[in-house]
Amino acid sequence: MPKPLIQLFLALLLAGSSFAQETVADSIPINKDSIEKELDDFLKLYDSLVQPKTYFLIGAGVGNTQFSVKNVALNAQQYASNISLTPNVAYYHKSGLSFSYSSFILLEEKKTQLLQHALSFSYDQIRKENYAYGLSYTRFADKKEFVNSSSPYDNDFLFYAEGGNKRWRGGALTGYSGGRYRETLSYLDSQRIKLPVRPDSVTFYFFVNDTSSVRVRSFSFIPYLKYELDWGGFGKKDYFSAQATVMLIGTKNSVMVNSKGTIRQRYVPGRSTAYSETDSQNGKFNFQSLGMQLDVAWYIRKFYINPQIYFDYYLLSSDYKFSTLFTLQTGFMF
Repeated sequence: MPKPLIQLFLALLLAGSSFAQETVADSIPINKDSIEKELDDFLKLYDSLVQPKTYFLIGAGVGNTQFSVKNVALNAQQYASNISLTPNVAYYHKSGLSFSYSSFILLEEKKTQLLQHALSFSYDQIRKENYAYGLSYTRFADKKEFVNSSSPYDNDFLFYAEGGNKRWRGGALTGYSGGRYRETLSYLDSQRIKLPVRPDSVTFYFFVNDTSSVRVRSFSFIPYLKYELDWGGFGKKDYFSAQATVMLIGTKNSVMVNSKGTIRQRYVPGRSTAYSETDSQNGKFNFQSLGMQLDVAWYIRKFYINPQIYFDYYLLSSDYKFSTLFTLQTGFMF
């Protein structure tokens, strides 16, 4: 409902209440100052829903989402489902500029491990509720050795554009991500070799020490359809917001691995052979997943709680077709 219509509607209610007070002698007196205050509070709440504001945000999230706070295409690539804690601080300016800082802390039974940091810069614009667009850049830091629970990416660029009405909106998201990480492996390998002096094969054992430098790149294109809904809460100072988004995730990934190491035969001390090799894989663009995300937020004055859940169905050949990611975020805005 447009704001002038809201003001007119509430003004008519106020006028009607005043008329009833004047014509009915035994009616209960009405405090006009209190009604006007409620009107002002309601309009401020309405403005907070549709008007850009400048504010700070301090919060934290817990869930199994560990690759990115923005790019769902990266999260759809993760295999581990460990629980992580994500504290974050953010600043949003009414012009559309914003920046945020997040840490990904892995929660395990016997230890707590800081996986990485993420610093994001964003710019978003909403034009008369008909269309919106925005772009963001995220830098991941403090990731030297790769673990399954951390993101292999260092840089993430994202652009989106969408349009529609207040309820239904369609759009597309395009992302480019790249990164480098190192993997160090030490293991015992074996090989069966047939010797000319013996009729049977002989098994030789080797100690392998390998250090690999891995470079990854990912391009993503995600068309989506979103339904949004806002409604009043249980009191005068709270409200709910919900979104349901269906998306088709298309990606193109490439990997280059530079490996260096030594091979030493077991039981033969002091003798080792050095090696160096390079391998690269360039994948084709594919729509790999069909996803659905549910996002509900409850705002109580300056406090909010925001559960999110994402369902992913892998369209390509794989033994694991379904995966689920969830996050529960909460914090304060001021």
